[in-house]
Amino acid sequence: MRVAIVSTYQPRHCGIAVFSGDLRAALLEADSSLEVEIVSITRGNPHSHPPEVAATIRQNVASDYRAAAAELGQANVDVVLIEHEYGIFGGDDGQLVLELANQLTVPMVVTLHTVLANPPAERARTLRALCQRAALIFVFTETARRMVVEQGLAELERVRVVPHGAPDELTEAAWADGVAEDIASSSLKLPSLAGRTVLSTFGLISDSKGLELAIRALPSIVASHSEVLYLIAGQTHPEVIQKEGEVYRLGLQRLVHDLGLGDHVWFIDRFLSIDELAMLLARTDLYLTPYRSRDQIVSGALTFAVAAGCPVVSTPYFYAEDLLSSGAGRLVPFGDSSQLAAAVLDLLGSPAKMKAARAEARRVGTDLTWASVGKTTLELLSEATQGTLHLTRS
Repeated sequence: MRVAIVSTYQPRHCGIAVFSGDLRAALLEADSSLEVEIVSITRGNPHSHPPEVAATIRQNVASDYRAAAAELGQANVDVVLIEHEYGIFGGDDGQLVLELANQLTVPMVVTLHTVLANPPAERARTLRALCQRAALIFVFTETARRMVVEQGLAELERVRVVPHGAPDELTEAAWADGVAEDIASSSLKLPSLAGRTVLSTFGLISDSKGLELAIRALPSIVASHSEVLYLIAGQTHPEVIQKEGEVYRLGLQRLVHDLGLGDHVWFIDRFLSIDELAMLLARTDLYLTPYRSRDQIVSGALTFAVAAGCPVVSTPYFYAEDLLSSGAGRLVPFGDSSQLAAAVLDLLGSPAKMKAARAEARRVGTDLTWASVGKTTLELLSEATQGTLHLTRS
């Protein structure tokens, strides 16, 4: 079987690009006879791609979408998997993706990386048209599946739950005995972590991450646990850099200074490799996701943290509610730093509660490995090639 994945892709630094690279590797691991090609969405800047990239689409050039559809038809591709996220496809409300979808002559599957509870009308219209063309729609949780059906984007039988995958390296690192107390000599260039209780957050930085909430919670936490160190890892999101530069990161650093937390917060200002993430999460005592928006239906960062066995304190966005519901972490109200501090202190103050949350994170994480996700995805893509292609036009 020949599969084409339409997505952002390396060397572009974004979560969808990382996801698609990991998914491709997982599919090939599930069946080495597969051919898995990439159609990469770019911003128009020329750069070299790895050999698996068979075609590129400049984000805002409509003819590129039509040309890619024609090329996929001529290349005997069996199924096309579109990784849909708002902001990566061109046109108002991303409607240029329909220039590709409406020209495809092979079955199409769509993965929805964001499902909004109350989407703007034009966005909803574009997404509904895309889903009508799809043989199957993949979502990451049952909550997302329910929302897709309730919004009339697709019928229940065409919407399938496929968990977000996590690299095996993360689970191996989390479960290994004798994890080093001090990884300062690694490429992360951290201060000594000996004797420190480590809180962490990683991912591309933007104001949607709500990191100021965690920083504002730290004075109360540090008052009881002076050994706490909060690691914030990741570069600022490239699209944020283009629009406003480093305003948000500089504001976070100023807040750290104003609160006298210089010894308790450390910024790692770059995109981390999987090996570096494994080291970071293996040394994390408690992972934080203080995100601002309830609408976040998936988080690769939270998936990775749970797969690595990290207990979590999070705001109650949709994905966190789903992933942490069985006890792998605690949920706190949006925008409430005092509640976040209280949840952290409750866990840090009870080794039994921490142990239970870590054990549950590890249990949940066993279903999140890319090996498992790759097999499930392959089975569903095969199903899509055997079903009736939906040819509803927008």
